[in-house]
Amino acid sequence: MNRVAALNERYAASTAVARTGVELIAIGDPPGARFNNAVRRLGALVKDDGGPYLDDLLGASKALSWRQITQPQPLELNPGLRELAEEVTRRATRLFGSIADQKLLDELAASAALMASSSSAIGPVLLSSIEEVGATSCIVIAASHRAARGLGPWLRDHGVSVLTMAQLERIQSQYDQAYVVGPPRIYRPSLVTAPVTSEVSFLVPAWFRDRRVPHSAIAPYAEGAIRVETRVFTIGDTTESEIDIAEAEDEDVYLPHPIWGARKSDDREPRTDEVSARKILLSGNTGMWLDDGERIRSLAPGQPRGERVTYTDVPAVREGTYLLLKQGATERGVLYRAALAELGPQADAIDAAQVAWKKVLLLRIRERGYRSVVKDLRAVGVKTADRARAWTDPNLIRPNSDQDFEGLLDWLDIQIQPTFGYATMLRKKLYRVSAQIGRQLEAAVAAADLSDLETTGRLSLDIDSDGFRGIFATRVVAISPFEEIVPRNDARVPFEDRSGQWLE
Repeated sequence: MNRVAALNERYAASTAVARTGVELIAIGDPPGARFNNAVRRLGALVKDDGGPYLDDLLGASKALSWRQITQPQPLELNPGLRELAEEVTRRATRLFGSIADQKLLDELAASAALMASSSSAIGPVLLSSIEEVGATSCIVIAASHRAARGLGPWLRDHGVSVLTMAQLERIQSQYDQAYVVGPPRIYRPSLVTAPVTSEVSFLVPAWFRDRRVPHSAIAPYAEGAIRVETRVFTIGDTTESEIDIAEAEDEDVYLPHPIWGARKSDDREPRTDEVSARKILLSGNTGMWLDDGERIRSLAPGQPRGERVTYTDVPAVREGTYLLLKQGATERGVLYRAALAELGPQADAIDAAQVAWKKVLLLRIRERGYRSVVKDLRAVGVKTADRARAWTDPNLIRPNSDQDFEGLLDWLDIQIQPTFGYATMLRKKLYRVSAQIGRQLEAAVAAADLSDLETTGRLSLDIDSDGFRGIFATRVVAISPFEEIVPRNDARVPFEDRSGQWLE
């Protein structure tokens, strides 16, 4: 099928969905409804009287609810559900005697055990729907790569393919019907505003109360915007689906979230050996402090071969971005040392010049204060003066702008040459080394199985160059809503962190 024909089919599918709407099948799930009621009560308790132990229990409980929503395969093919139920029971048992509402802990443990002993009611409805339209005419959409990996083996036995939404958008669809596992709100609006199939059905446990269909961000402001209607069908026993706390309670109470805790940094400017950074959580129970640097090496798996290893501007890093990191160190430090080694006999003089101007800048910041230094530098024409603190980092070679670097050196009372020339020479070598490493990483990516990256979020890309072994690709799963002040040496160094253990 050529591109024009594929585009015409997309328009036809969009027209059909806009005309008939989407189907939402709300399926009675008494064990899940009972557990949902307990999780909501726990969420209300955490709001009023939170703490690390309650947060951990809530995190495990949300993960179990999420599994129930997004992975309705039979129990024998769903070991993760049993493991999460056991985790909830274990954490609830540890808290016996530590909170006033003992009945809540009993109910959490009992309802979690009930979920672990009974297959989801959504699975049989999904199979009967597939049989009704025919396996070759439909596709099943999963909420994540992990969910697709859980659903895939089960549904392949029935002749049905399972894709994530991102995978669906990359194919030329030959399907008429999409069965979407989970509520509309957890999917991007394009699933219904620019559908790949002419019919879309969501399968949702009846206890999930938010049944709104997503719409384009500009729809509220657009004249004649398409608003997709919903046809709701209820199946099975829904007697326990009514929640026993206020309906106004946010549905997010049982969706997985990272545990950020409270901001610990004082309301002050970072010192010269510190930096403001956001914690980002990465696949594989890993975290990292991401500073306000200009860019970071990343991986774009969907790009053509040879164009996958690239750089991403730090402000553009989002959930789902794949970063390329070095275990236990920053790539910037390794690149700096490798560039120096390329300079041969001049390396010592160049390194000494770098240390000298950075030392003077550091002293000025300490004596006058960061804000005053920024003001003074702007007054002499340094446009990127707000980067003054970052320039003191030994691994950041010089300002990008020649004019800014000359203005900075003049303001520091340092002769332009040879410092300017040395720094520029070092930067060229660093670019050369970085390009060499990039080519080696491209080769490693080309030889790797990228399906592992999509399913686990992590992929080792060891290369032969000294100092660069231990590089790995990892997916960003969450970004902190606030910044912390951390030691500069800690920025961009991966570390073990289980704050996002329930997100995947």
